[in-house]
Amino acid sequence: MDHTREILTFQLGTYANYVGAHFWNQQEANFVYDQENGGNVAEEQLPHNDILYREGRNDQKQTTYTPRMLSVDLVGTLGHLPVVGELYGNFLQLADEQNADQIQKVKELAEQNKLSTHGELDVRKQPAATLSEYQQDLLKGVVNTQDKDYNLAGTCNSWADYLYARYHPRSFNLLHGLVRQPDVQVLGTHAAGVELWQSVSFNEDFCDRIRMYAEECDGLQGFQLLFDIDDGFSGLASKCLEHLNDEYSRASFVLPLHYPRNIAYAQADPRTAHSIRVANNVLSYYHLSEQANMFTPLSTLETIWRNNTLQSRRLPGLHWQPDNLYQSSAVLAAYLDTVTLGYRLRQTPETLLRFCDRVCPSGRKMTAAALALPLGMQQEQDLIDYLDQGASGPLFTQLTPGCEPGNSHIVQSVVARGIPQARLKRPLELAGPQLRMSAYKCDSVSQMLQLYYQCAYHGSLTHAAATPLPLKTQLPFPYEIFETRVAPDGFMLPGEAQREPKSRVASAPALAAIQNSSKLGEHLDALHGQTHRVQVAKLRGYSQSGFERDEYEMALDKLLEFRDNYQDSQYL
Repeated sequence: MDHTREILTFQLGTYANYVGAHFWNQQEANFVYDQENGGNVAEEQLPHNDILYREGRNDQKQTTYTPRMLSVDLVGTLGHLPVVGELYGNFLQLADEQNADQIQKVKELAEQNKLSTHGELDVRKQPAATLSEYQQDLLKGVVNTQDKDYNLAGTCNSWADYLYARYHPRSFNLLHGLVRQPDVQVLGTHAAGVELWQSVSFNEDFCDRIRMYAEECDGLQGFQLLFDIDDGFSGLASKCLEHLNDEYSRASFVLPLHYPRNIAYAQADPRTAHSIRVANNVLSYYHLSEQANMFTPLSTLETIWRNNTLQSRRLPGLHWQPDNLYQSSAVLAAYLDTVTLGYRLRQTPETLLRFCDRVCPSGRKMTAAALALPLGMQQEQDLIDYLDQGASGPLFTQLTPGCEPGNSHIVQSVVARGIPQARLKRPLELAGPQLRMSAYKCDSVSQMLQLYYQCAYHGSLTHAAATPLPLKTQLPFPYEIFETRVAPDGFMLPGEAQREPKSRVASAPALAAIQNSSKLGEHLDALHGQTHRVQVAKLRGYSQSGFERDEYEMALDKLLEFRDNYQDSQYL
């Protein structure tokens, strides 16, 4: 590999930052600091961390390694985190029992590094911020991942409460004047997000931060963009993507995120709120179809636009509170971490652009997400037997609302993780009935999956990748969502067996896919079917921003044109 092929990640919106916090926690859980502690995973099967991370030095001349990421959120979401980050600047987070000696050490270090003249450094103590119990223990270095219950699902008020990773100060971008409210989305409409992007106070500084990250890269290959699609962050994302295309012309993988609950808007009754949500989605889909290389809507809900009961998807082996942001975002982050391994492993020839183009034939830029977590294999079961037995039903659960790609004429990219090579098949002398299976000739997990989908999915194209690296599910991941029939290693227990009451699932195998087929057109039909109820001129959030109805009508027309790409005649 001649250069790193860096990727810059964007997290625009509160729920995007919930998902992002879990995602970056997972990256750091996968760090291997020496090969002896690298487990059974070969170096080439580990993620190439420099793709998503940058190395730097802070004012104390300490080496830092932080995500190459830009986050935008409302005031009030950072909690205890300083805007300058915890690795840079002159901020020191104090635990309860720390005293003046710790502050004195920081003063002396600053003076030694010539950051301050001796005796002239002024120390000011800010009012104590509320720290979650997990963050308190993390600060003290006494986090108990084995048997302490931090109850993050019940006490978490922000993504900052469970964030383990540490961000660069350039990453944080707060929308000053827009304070987070627990029951109302203060940045409500796509038009408001566009207006925000065009404001000088936001645009110049944010674009400068993008430029600084880009200039640090040796071979910037593209962007991962997560954003909240149901509110005004959709407009911010649309303009951001337009800027990235104009200035950098790199590949973009975009993930619009739907809240797992119905969000409210200022001065809007439920009917009006539904219209705002539909208008935000229509405008976002229009811009994404024009600007993104690929976009994959994500949600733990089955449907979005008329889901009054908030019916959640269900992954066999998992159980989470449907409207819990901490738990539901962990499921989406597990998907994102797994599926992107396809272009992040150290020795993979895959690039972000090739990854997107592979599953987006004939202008079908919208794709569907599917996840199996845990995978469903029993302890001691071989992959060849698991697949031969039909896996007791579909391997995947869909994570794109209102999408069922079917099992024929599909283009997909599949990534498996956490299946050791020893669990592929039995040795020749012990193979028995496995010898009669055509899959026994396969020598790797990816080959076996490729053969499985070739046989199971008629007229389909599948690209498969695999790594034995499992998904790490210890704190701050919500380990409590695993049912008791899942073993501590993430495989299913046989029969009626259950995991011991106090034991936790430390890691789990998973399977993730990005899929495309003509059936995805039904998702676009469902969205367009809601638009006849929408009267944009009567939506206060849109009318106040000077939004023109003609723009909305054009977006509807373009949405129908985009839908035409999913006709059967356009296949491949």
